[in-house]
Amino acid sequence: MSFNVWISAWLVETSIAHLASIGFLASSWRRPMTRRPSLMAIPVSHGVGAATACVLGCDWFTAAAIATIGMAATALAIRRWSQFRVVGMAVWISFLLMIVSQILWGTHFLILSHTSMVTWLLLIVMAVAGLIVLPAHIINVFEHWEVLLRQQWTRRAEPLADWKPDNWPSRISIHVPTHAEPPDLVIETLNVLSQLRYVDFEVLVIDNNTADETLWRPVGEHCRRLGPKFRFLHVMGITGAKAGALNWALQHTDPTAELVAVVDADYHVDPDWLKHTIGFFDDPEMGFVQCPHAYRDYSDSVFGRMANAEYAMFFQTSMVSLDEHGAGLTVGTMSLIRRNALLEAGGWAEWCLTEDSELAIRIHALGYRSVYLTKAYGRGLIPETYAGYKKQRFRWTYGPVQEFRTHWRLFVPGPARSPSALTVRQRMHHAVHGLSIGLAGLQLVLIALSIALIAAAAWNQDSPPLLVPAWTALIAMAASRKAMRALTYRHVLHSTWRQAAGGEIATAALTCVIAVAAFAADIGLPAHWQRTNKFRSLPSGSGALRVAAGETVLGIISLSVGIGAIIVASPGLTLAIAIGLINYSMFFLASPVIAVIADRDLRRKSISDSRHSHTESVSRVVDAT
Repeated sequence: MSFNVWISAWLVETSIAHLASIGFLASSWRRPMTRRPSLMAIPVSHGVGAATACVLGCDWFTAAAIATIGMAATALAIRRWSQFRVVGMAVWISFLLMIVSQILWGTHFLILSHTSMVTWLLLIVMAVAGLIVLPAHIINVFEHWEVLLRQQWTRRAEPLADWKPDNWPSRISIHVPTHAEPPDLVIETLNVLSQLRYVDFEVLVIDNNTADETLWRPVGEHCRRLGPKFRFLHVMGITGAKAGALNWALQHTDPTAELVAVVDADYHVDPDWLKHTIGFFDDPEMGFVQCPHAYRDYSDSVFGRMANAEYAMFFQTSMVSLDEHGAGLTVGTMSLIRRNALLEAGGWAEWCLTEDSELAIRIHALGYRSVYLTKAYGRGLIPETYAGYKKQRFRWTYGPVQEFRTHWRLFVPGPARSPSALTVRQRMHHAVHGLSIGLAGLQLVLIALSIALIAAAAWNQDSPPLLVPAWTALIAMAASRKAMRALTYRHVLHSTWRQAAGGEIATAALTCVIAVAAFAADIGLPAHWQRTNKFRSLPSGSGALRVAAGETVLGIISLSVGIGAIIVASPGLTLAIAIGLINYSMFFLASPVIAVIADRDLRRKSISDSRHSHTESVSRVVDAT
């Protein structure tokens, strides 16, 4: 038996076994399995993989040997990591084995490829790029999947609803930074804060660099009406955007305040927020307690529902995993932070577009712990336009890359590492948070390389062939990724299929802006902190498409090249790359779709508001008559 047959068999067996184990994982959510049926999932999954390999030309002895290796590896992992579901560990180990088989098959494929030098060099560059991305990708996938794979958590915390302190802690200082916000919006937020069920707190509204008095003066007057707990601070000339305003506020915080909370200007907090989280700070090593981003007033907007599903994915999966490994993040609002930890860390980073998650690295590096609660204790507003959505995601992408570029010495092993209290797992997850996002910038490079490779292969007529086993593995791998996303929406986010589809379209629409922001941060292009507009947006009609012009052009180019390659390509590597390009084009072309949907929602809302206003005017006239 040739090495080519053996490696193709391994590729097929691991890919099909992985897909089959995901099927068992899905079944375990519908009908909880006892341990014995769960264990049966392992030989059945690998048996299906081995049988498929045999059907595609592998001899039964080789297929059985490969399946035995997979079953043995899974059994050892289950014995070592009992906190994971049996079927969950089957999914994860088969995923890792599939990755190994891909590397071996890809190496073998490149060695034996009879192509022109240009085509071969392009293949090598793409392979190297894939290997560079791979370690961070594996950890990132684990963070997304862990909520599906794990059955026991060591750190997952619940709100301390029944906590009864002997003595209430000293004052909590709640900081509400604002800049050119609608005054009614801020006033509503302050009214909700005034209803907090907590004994001793102050609220500092820090309005920085708002030149228009009509925006900030009503807020200041309302703070005076709310009483001495509320202080309004208007300041001009502050640098460092939100971080600069929060650092400035620390100088004006009540000296007795032991904790600092941050609330965005549009967030409505639960009255029990402080009461249910303050108890965690009985632990002197607790640095911060974070609650998730959550949203309100979006149910009447198709775009709002889609964006909400996309937001929820991160906060119900990756954030839970990061917390389990002691690497939780502060996320800019609904954060409760020990003041000494904040000061000891050096305050907020005015150089970083994500001053919130960056702070978590420095607090953990000092040895403080953190807690992430999945219960939402505050809800804000979703951007009304695709332009606002993009602007926000650019900032959330660019900032973590800045974090990695600044703090990489905290993460690396060996003598180059800066001393800190970070554990190995904290270093790994904090590093991957910035590194995986930064590597997203390679997507643009890979697309350009894919187009160049298709052109080179067409010019030289040397597209390397892909046999049936390779195509089978490619289809199985693509199906498994989609299946895990679907399971997450269904069983973690408890979404309907329509909500899941909307979340996937919104995720796809952000692909380009994430890649552009990551690439800009990778090469050090300057970027500035931009606030998310919270004023009522107006429909822009055809102008909505201009916001997605770049994505539209890139999508049309990718689609055209992909379709053209499919028409002329043989069933080889060029065809696979062409299908990949078409897949990416769908991501890019989701952007104008989202832009139009958001604009349509605004138009409907504008018409509804006009009708409501007209009805009220008529009613007032009738009443006056």
